[in-house]
Amino acid sequence: MADRRDIDWAKVPYRGLADRPRPEPVELAAVVAELPAGLKNRLVERVDRLGYINGFLAVGLHQPGAVLALLEMTERLKAALDPGHVLIVALATHHALGNAYELAQYLDVAREHGMSEAWIHAAQGRAVGGLTPTEEAVRGLTLTVVFASPPTPALTEAGEHLDDRALIAVVHLAARFVATSRISHALSLRPMTGHSPTSDDNARDQPNDGVFAQLT
Repeated sequence: MADRRDIDWAKVPYRGLADRPRPEPVELAAVVAELPAGLKNRLVERVDRLGYINGFLAVGLHQPGAVLALLEMTERLKAALDPGHVLIVALATHHALGNAYELAQYLDVAREHGMSEAWIHAAQGRAVGGLTPTEEAVRGLTLTVVFASPPTPALTEAGEHLDDRALIAVVHLAARFVATSRISHALSLRPMTGHSPTSDDNARDQPNDGVFAQLT
């Protein structure tokens, strides 16, 4: 990818888009030209790091301020939690809601973290056992958010293992993943196994580097 000051936005590839006519992906050059400096810098940093725009952003940037604010919130919540707990919240939520688009991304990240398949299955809820009591409490609180279950039992259990700051981070992060699962479903986003064409037919694939960098 070119230096930040020289990104050719028309050549940035999209990945994970659905095969449907609407909503169309944004014209990145036009979007970037209208962004305030702070939001533009966030998008530039993301493209610098990844070399592509995922499907969530490719259409979501029709509302750039809202989407980039969502990403900022997500990064702050992730930073407040143990990385393993972030993975549990993500895997439990996206598996429960059948969100293949984001589930595939977090499965890759979990494996990059060196998590065992047994742990990954347990985090999703596909197997019993394999998580520590704290991890089980995080998963239980997550599912309470996902299914809008009575909150007191899960909050009480999680409160035995987490401080209030972490409790709030789990609740907000789970709610965020519920929202983006619904968005991914509504937009028919698909797991990112390649990129969709851009206005430049020679746009190239880019590697998935970084641990959480490629995620919505």
